[in-house]
Amino acid sequence: MSMIANTRRLFSWLLRPLRIDVVCDVGALDGVDALRFRATLPSALIYAFEPNPENYKRMAADQALRERGIHALPFAVSDVDGEADFFLVSADYSCANDARGMSSLYRRTDPFAPVAIAQVETVRLDSFLMRETAAHARVALWIDTEGAAYEVIAGMDGALRQIQLLHVEVETAPLIGEEQRLYPDVKSLLHKMGFRELATDRGRGRPQFNVIYVRRGLPWVTETWIFGCLLSARVRYLGRQALRRSCPPCVRRQLRALLPT
Repeated sequence: MSMIANTRRLFSWLLRPLRIDVVCDVGALDGVDALRFRATLPSALIYAFEPNPENYKRMAADQALRERGIHALPFAVSDVDGEADFFLVSADYSCANDARGMSSLYRRTDPFAPVAIAQVETVRLDSFLMRETAAHARVALWIDTEGAAYEVIAGMDGALRQIQLLHVEVETAPLIGEEQRLYPDVKSLLHKMGFRELATDRGRGRPQFNVIYVRRGLPWVTETWIFGCLLSARVRYLGRQALRRSCPPCVRRQLRALLPT
């Protein structure tokens, strides 16, 4: 049964037990998550896909990413190899802020209606992995694509044997595009592909949250590791929730800023 836990931490904990060789950070923004994956997997191939031209330009110039062997790529991962419109919202790229990561393959409406449209190259994960990785490589996916998670997953159909672990941002309402596919669609597709839901970082009634999926039918030793990681993440989550509730409001505000969910 799926639990609520810190999915960001849990994903990192599972990379080693699942013997991951390749991590694809799909919707990488600034590469910070890719650097975190590198700290866990010093020898893995790590690809950071970022179609927003301004974000990609900054990633390509980031010495820390280059020195740690993060491969920054200016592609939008989708279910077709080709080109697509990428709708750019207004954002300040001089500092970290949410708007930098809100551009999408879907056209947003007010208050985040696009201010420009960029033509970007789209790639399917299965065709990319076939070109760039060994057939036996074990792959983990970190997917944060502003409404396009379903298309990313549909585009990995030809590489299912390689993929072991996914962290996916999903929506339960069309927050980003009227035609976007929602959480039930994503969950159903992954179930058909042979994956099971492990944890979410919020309740499923929320309009947006993150979900971790793992391959079904793993060896019992691996399943034991997964259960241990999940239990540890759940205990830490509950401990932080209890600490926040027991603190005065002023301290609680500070904890929200300092401690992850």
